[in-house]
Amino acid sequence: MYKNKISIPNAIKGHFQTILPYLFRKVSLPESKKIEIQLQDGDFLDAECWSGKKEGLAILSHGLEGNSNAVYIRALAKSYLEKGWDVLAWNFRGCSGRMNKNPRLYHSGAYHDLMEVVEFAKKEWNPEKIHVAGFSLGGNLTLVFLARMSQNWLLEMKIEKGLVISPPLNLSASSKKLDSIWNRPYRYNFLRQLKSKIKAKSDQFPGLIDLSNIPKCKTIFDFDEYYTSKIHGFEGANDYYFKCSSLNHLADIKTSTLVILAKNDPMLARGNYEGLETINPLVGFRILDSGGHCGFWGMNVF
Repeated sequence: MYKNKISIPNAIKGHFQTILPYLFRKVSLPESKKIEIQLQDGDFLDAECWSGKKEGLAILSHGLEGNSNAVYIRALAKSYLEKGWDVLAWNFRGCSGRMNKNPRLYHSGAYHDLMEVVEFAKKEWNPEKIHVAGFSLGGNLTLVFLARMSQNWLLEMKIEKGLVISPPLNLSASSKKLDSIWNRPYRYNFLRQLKSKIKAKSDQFPGLIDLSNIPKCKTIFDFDEYYTSKIHGFEGANDYYFKCSSLNHLADIKTSTLVILAKNDPMLARGNYEGLETINPLVGFRILDSGGHCGFWGMNVF
């Protein structure tokens, strides 16, 4: 007897494509070398490095509350290693398993940290070319970085290409998207981890951070309003979102860059993708019907 195939709506499929790789995808890599990068403000960044065949150096940036061991980072690292590239995956402040020294943490537009990572890597490896790649929040940060750094600096560092996967181009819209009932598990998990870090920062710097606002943080916007923006010198969440949304910086990017997005990404606000291609001829977009958020499991997108 003929049986109709079950058709899964693409939006629901996006959740599966986001969660299943996180739970079940296995990526085999050689052992990495752990390094510590000293920053100009006295803080540090932890990173992992893998040696290839010196074809170039790929510098990878993870997403919100991720780290260099995230499965999507490992998958891209493997892809670069198979092409003979060296790989450096850095951890944002406070994301390596140990708390950083200064009061600040990280945010979607903290491009100065990536600048110092690149300068460190250029000095240590002196590669013939560098690719900067980022996922989600790290993708937004990478786009802002490519826009804000001068062309002379980018050429001096030998940055050849940017690769960005699942970036929240519009931070405000993506923050609101996480408020939907379907995204409650993602929001809960992010807020649980972010609140834990703020409490750790308060313990580290007594009297500096007002923890009375923690119970008010029911959404990502709330957290960014009371903590992310204030810690990093913004007037509030809306000011932070406007200044750090990569959509507002695409026109200023000076390096050939590819942005990969999925239409069924459950965490990103859906919009008019067609208009993106006209903003900057150096920034290309690969818009896929499916793939989820940083998932793309079994899809040759890199």
